[in-house]
Amino acid sequence: MPIGFTRRALAESAAAALGGYVLAAALEAVVIRWLQPTEWELAWVSDLALAVALGVAVYLWRHLLATRHELAERERAEIVVQTQLSLAADIQRRLLPPLPAAANGCEWAAALRPAGKIGGDFYDFVETDPDMWIVLVADVSGKGIPAAMALGSLRSTFRALARQRLAPSQILGQLSTAFLEDWQGMPYVTCIVAAFNLRAHTLVYSNAGHPPGILLGPAHTRYLDRGGPPAGLLSSATFDQELLSVHAGDICLLVSDGVTEALDGVPLEHRLRAAKVRGGSAEELCESVMTQALRGDGPSGDATWDDDRTVVVVTVRDKGGDDDHAQAVTHDDRSGAIPVPSGPGGSDAGNGGAPVPAAPQPW
Repeated sequence: MPIGFTRRALAESAAAALGGYVLAAALEAVVIRWLQPTEWELAWVSDLALAVALGVAVYLWRHLLATRHELAERERAEIVVQTQLSLAADIQRRLLPPLPAAANGCEWAAALRPAGKIGGDFYDFVETDPDMWIVLVADVSGKGIPAAMALGSLRSTFRALARQRLAPSQILGQLSTAFLEDWQGMPYVTCIVAAFNLRAHTLVYSNAGHPPGILLGPAHTRYLDRGGPPAGLLSSATFDQELLSVHAGDICLLVSDGVTEALDGVPLEHRLRAAKVRGGSAEELCESVMTQALRGDGPSGDATWDDDRTVVVVTVRDKGGDDDHAQAVTHDDRSGAIPVPSGPGGSDAGNGGAPVPAAPQPW
């Protein structure tokens, strides 16, 4: 106990005792003047006052002991809760997958920073075939333990559906149905599912009420906003998907709303272009965006705002390809199969035979 606190407590106690003595003496003088008690009556009143004071002191002492015991129990319970939260946070971190290995000129990076010990953001990578990866970036509504519990079922359901080689729109449709059955609409999930075909140089995505991802190229910018409502919110929800071609020099950025809200007022595309001008690997771009998001103040006028932040970056290294393929080629694909172009002049079997552009040159 600090010496200064002890001295202050002694001084306050002495002042209280002196004040109590003066008050008691004044009260006794008033009683004697007005009632003129006998010596025996005065002794009886003094004994009664002493007994009452002793009873009050014992009550206060017992109350202090009970309060200290309750505080100790609450501290022990808080330690248990914090320990359990730390274990849950460690388990949640272990659920995050390793990054895919760089291949065919593609580099991957991801970062997640929860607002508290545990959060509702999540990302995942599932390899369904050689050079075929399905990526999920998700944000469960709410925060803390309920959101963390929902993430477990989200992860297992997504992985089971991805391994069936379903298209992103089909994955979201079945994921939404399963999540609604389990959680009855609270919580729900905003997410984006993207299938990267590294050999065909294509990206197929579907967005479920999530902040649009960005496909940034040397001369084009595509926003990944095609899809439907948040997953697990509406019954019989349907989702659209879109096919994009990916070229050397492209950067694909997927984030959660914690990033877009943290960077309120400045379009994410501008931040990404500025980071791209500085150059660097996918990891450096990811770190740059996350650093800016962590420094952001969030929505203006909300001093208490805080949220989980997730960033996933996929870059395509430039291996000297020409600029003829700088513009993204897109078309709707709602058939379900993940499209793989058959080659120059071929067709997309998952799109009912609709013609697709010739495959771009290797990265």
